[in-house]
Amino acid sequence: MIYFTADTHFGHERTRVLHKRPFDNVEEMNRVLIENWNATISKNDTVYHLGDFGTPDPQIIQQLNGEMNFLPSMDYDDAETVEILSRRAKIIQPNTVVTFEGQSLQLIHEPLSAIASDNFYLFGHIHRFQMIKRNGLCVSMDAHFFKPISLETVLFYKNAIEKFYDENVFIDIIGSKPK
Repeated sequence: MIYFTADTHFGHERTRVLHKRPFDNVEEMNRVLIENWNATISKNDTVYHLGDFGTPDPQIIQQLNGEMNFLPSMDYDDAETVEILSRRAKIIQPNTVVTFEGQSLQLIHEPLSAIASDNFYLFGHIHRFQMIKRNGLCVSMDAHFFKPISLETVLFYKNAIEKFYDENVFIDIIGSKPK
């Protein structure tokens, strides 16, 4: 199976506090994220992590199930983090396009880093502040109950966004009419 995630921020106290993650401390956060990851992803699954991994602790990295593809962010994933993760994960570049079930998905970390295309975007960076866009889905741990999400879930949201959600979902400012 195929899964997507972003913004694990392992070891980052700032993220735990700033995003009001429901954990008493970083150790609990790391433990729950690892448990949720491994309860979702088996050793034979593939996961695309779209940036902001967190502290590249080899003990954490070794515990994570699945074959990982990692797209480094520009804000947290420094050269050392990428080098350490490259021992366990395939490093992919921003705007990589993957196709599953005839659906092309463009992978980015920050929404503003997207190269314009007709593809559907998967992104992180904004955590749970805006889970959906007109042409994309945030796969951040914070937006999905601190778990990676399956390709099936991604395609469910893609279909809903493209065919069913209306202007009330996408309006930028409440109290103004769309132009």
